[in-house]
Amino acid sequence: MIDIRKAILKVVNSSIQMDVIELELLDALNYYLAKDVVSPMKLPPFSQSAMDGYAICGDFNKFDVVGEVKAGDTEVFELKEGQAYRIFTGAMVPENTTAIAKQEIAVRIDDVITLTETVKEGTSIRKAGEELNKSDLVLTKGTKLNAAAIGLLSSLGISSIPVCKKPKVTVIVTGSELTKIGDELIKGKIYESNSYTIKSVLLDNGFESEVQWVKDDYSSTLAIINTAINSSDLVIMTGGISVGDYDFVGKALQELQVKEIFYKVNQKPGKPIFYGEKNKTKIFALPGNPAAALTCFYVYVLTALKSMMGSSNPELIETTATIQHHHLKKGDRAHLLKAKINNNKVEVHRGQSSAMLSSYVDANCLIHLESDVKEVKKDDIVNVMLLP
Repeated sequence: MIDIRKAILKVVNSSIQMDVIELELLDALNYYLAKDVVSPMKLPPFSQSAMDGYAICGDFNKFDVVGEVKAGDTEVFELKEGQAYRIFTGAMVPENTTAIAKQEIAVRIDDVITLTETVKEGTSIRKAGEELNKSDLVLTKGTKLNAAAIGLLSSLGISSIPVCKKPKVTVIVTGSELTKIGDELIKGKIYESNSYTIKSVLLDNGFESEVQWVKDDYSSTLAIINTAINSSDLVIMTGGISVGDYDFVGKALQELQVKEIFYKVNQKPGKPIFYGEKNKTKIFALPGNPAAALTCFYVYVLTALKSMMGSSNPELIETTATIQHHHLKKGDRAHLLKAKINNNKVEVHRGQSSAMLSSYVDANCLIHLESDVKEVKKDDIVNVMLLP
């Protein structure tokens, strides 16, 4: 049985990057850059005013106002000592400008301004190339294109960008005890929730998916898994991977000659997780218990998806925090505890059962207690995995 960190490493090392495609800038949101991006120009491209006021030349108290320049004006103006230009935010700064005096400190009478405060040289001037010079590295390969990255690229006039395409994902939910929402719930059955959970967390992280349901029947399980493998880049199954008489997923994976990368991780919840591959398709079989399935998704499946898309940091971000109460750990497996971190302080949620999703609702992290840890005391430092 493999430990958590080795399992994560196997997921990262076995992932194959998806093909590179070129996307229009707005379509590339939440994708990952396939190549480094260098700046084709200076940013800003010209020295500009950071506020409304007066461009002044020289170290004086009074200045003659000789003109005006607005944002978008293209004519190049030149100041002489003792002169000023009325200027507005974003406008091109006249040549020989010493500083920008904000309008609040300039008393204007006709075409003369008197400054009520001393203005240091360079004040409120955004110099050309202050943010980026031509050929500077803008974004590195593997960077996630969030709103700020999209905005930055657009400010450089870049209209399309090379990214790794998103994997095609199929979710397979197993279990004869499951009832679809909207159908009558009879005794002995439960409403199926894993497809809603997994599809939602996929959408939340930018991935579309197709969902299939299968009852505890071997031939049906075999057929659906085989079809999913042949038509998907990544397959996620929930339930049926344990060793019960009606757990058919493992048997089907063997018959389909899926290569096992690991099976069972020394963790709680989520011990009976399978990860394998056939051809280029990655296959995860997650536990059927909802909270265990979601934990395994965050730690392993999301890491695989981000690796396939070329992320430079595919794993959950790890940090440390001070636990706010005593916690006794039972058993010799590592624990991944639903928790909430705030200002570097963390609290374990109640309801850590692998079947309970309620304590996940406002969780923003997982506390990772190693297998050899027996207890932690209030104010001890613990390892924390941040949820996206």
